[in-house]
Amino acid sequence: MQTLGFFMPHPRRFQRSSTQGFTLLELLVCLSVLAVMASLAIPSWQRLQERSRVEAARDQLVNDLQNARVRAMQQGETLQLTPLLDCPWRTSSNKDWSCGWQLIVKVDLTVLQTSQLQTPLRVTFAKSDPLEINQRGDLGTVGERWVIQSRQTALNIANVLCLSSASRLRWQSGETCSS
Repeated sequence: MQTLGFFMPHPRRFQRSSTQGFTLLELLVCLSVLAVMASLAIPSWQRLQERSRVEAARDQLVNDLQNARVRAMQQGETLQLTPLLDCPWRTSSNKDWSCGWQLIVKVDLTVLQTSQLQTPLRVTFAKSDPLEINQRGDLGTVGERWVIQSRQTALNIANVLCLSSASRLRWQSGETCSS
C-alpha cells in the first residue's frame, strides 16, 4: 500500500547527520547561557573559598592552643604562643599574627612548634604581649581573643576565637566575643 508524503514525515528530514554540526547561532546561545551562569557562580565560589581559608586558620589555632595546653602540663613549664614576623602581608602592629605563630618555652625560648599561615589573612590578637600557657594548662586571661578575617573586606568574612573562664576556647562568626 502506498502512503502519501505529507502524512508521513520523511525520515531524513528531521535527523541531523554527523557531519552537519551546530550552527553559529546555537553555539552563541549556549556560550551566552554559560557566561551568565558563570557570572552568577563565581562570586559565590570566591566567598566559599575565602570562608574555608578563614575556618582552616581558626581550626589550626584552636588545635595549636589545645596542643600547647597539653605540652605545658606534660613538661611542667610555662610556654608562650608568639606571632611569627616574616611574611609579606604582615603589618607593623604588635597585635598582628597574620604570618602564623610559634610555641616556645618561656625560660629558654626553645621553639617547640611553628604554624605558618600560607594564605594572606588578617589575624589579630587582643594584646601585644605573647599568650602564656602555665604549667596547669591555663591559657592567658579571660577576654583575650583572636580575630581571623579575610583581607578582602567586601566579602566581610571573620571568625573570632574567644578565651573565656577556665581557659575555655570558643569561636563564633564575626569580630566580637558577644554571648
